[in-house]
Amino acid sequence: MIHWLPAGPEKVLGRFADDPAQPDPALAKVLTPAETADWRNKRATPAGRSWLLGRLAAKNAAGRLWGLPPEAVEVRTGPEGRPDVRPLRPPLAGAGLHVSISHTPGAAAGAAGPAPVGVDIERRERPLSERVRAWAFDGAERALIDAADPGLPWPPALALWCAKEAAAKSWGRGLLNHLSRVRATGADWAAGRLTVAWLDAEAPATAEARLLISGDYLLALAERGEF
Repeated sequence: MIHWLPAGPEKVLGRFADDPAQPDPALAKVLTPAETADWRNKRATPAGRSWLLGRLAAKNAAGRLWGLPPEAVEVRTGPEGRPDVRPLRPPLAGAGLHVSISHTPGAAAGAAGPAPVGVDIERRERPLSERVRAWAFDGAERALIDAADPGLPWPPALALWCAKEAAAKSWGRGLLNHLSRVRATGADWAAGRLTVAWLDAEAPATAEARLLISGDYLLALAERGEF
């Protein structure tokens, strides 16, 4: 089941909730032949179900913008590891969409828009130990976390992590491989908006990440910007 979230103009964000009663083959009916071949290589792995949910989330998100059913949308892995999307039915209201996918136990998120986007989803109760915080955040970021109101609906440390992950995806990069270059530089906690910077002297960039709650999950949706 897909749950739609407010994503802003020209963007779509959906959380695909897992239903254990639905077997993999039933969910896979909307995959294209090429996607089915990809799934056959994944289905026997521990991540096979998450991969399938992520594809369904992205196909539904792009299809919602194009006005197409998910079976008429194909999502493949691009040459740099990013998901690529294309429609299988003309005519189109638009083309050149960007998609992003994220997984967590029990759900997946898919985002689509005309500009590069990134999404991350986590269970709201996921704990981040002090050791993880010391590794993941610098002093300025920890100060942002400490300044957050404890009554907010999102745990600030987890929210900051989600925002950084989503921002890195909007730039087409993996957070873990570039952790030292991805820095949260501002937070409007009450509004659920964070600013994240890509620290690169030759190609700096920014991203604005928006926090959203959907059921038991926290999501961050980021759109790439430039300095």
